[in-house]
Amino acid sequence: MLECDQISQEITREVLEIGTKLGKGGIKTQAAGRVVEVPHVIRLNQRVEQFLYCAKSALRDLARIFALFFGKEFDSARYDRIIAWAEEEFGDESELVRILRQDHDLWIKKLVSMRNAVEHPGGYSGHLHIHNITLVSPSHPNYPTLETPSWHLNDEPKEPIVEYLQATVNYILEFCEDMLVICITMSGLPEMIGFAEIPESERDPACPIRIRAVPKNIQI
Repeated sequence: MLECDQISQEITREVLEIGTKLGKGGIKTQAAGRVVEVPHVIRLNQRVEQFLYCAKSALRDLARIFALFFGKEFDSARYDRIIAWAEEEFGDESELVRILRQDHDLWIKKLVSMRNAVEHPGGYSGHLHIHNITLVSPSHPNYPTLETPSWHLNDEPKEPIVEYLQATVNYILEFCEDMLVICITMSGLPEMIGFAEIPESERDPACPIRIRAVPKNIQI
């Protein structure tokens, strides 16, 4: 997770720096505007692929929590299998199944598919296409425009890489917290103790704790 966050912050910073330079000096052209100098993020493909590797590894490591609390071993990031087990073990309406389904459909399935496409290009998940800063065909030759780094799986629409990396780091962190809280609660937490989520506006920016253990009769 630390490496995921580092890669996300580095790419975000570099894209912002390029945007600042373009804002001050504009897009450089040559040959009366017929040639455009397009900036780029160095080693974007390699760093994005490493991000996906670390993110998938974090999900695989998190799956070990079910062995710790329930004696069920999982050695991969196949959360569809974890969901099937949880449905059979705890029922479709359990909080564990609800959160697993929610996050699997929202981001886990796609993230794992993107990493699998890197590991096995053209396989079951297809191809991951990564685009650095690119020149967008301008409507007027004197006003070229640039598009920030993006990516897409197979024929899906392009998505901005920076926003995706930032969101994914948050998704994984919150998902890990949710799994830990739910597993602790289901494993026999004393009835007088519960968990509460601290409103985002009340979190300390220097240490943004999201969830706190509290007596059940006290509200944050």
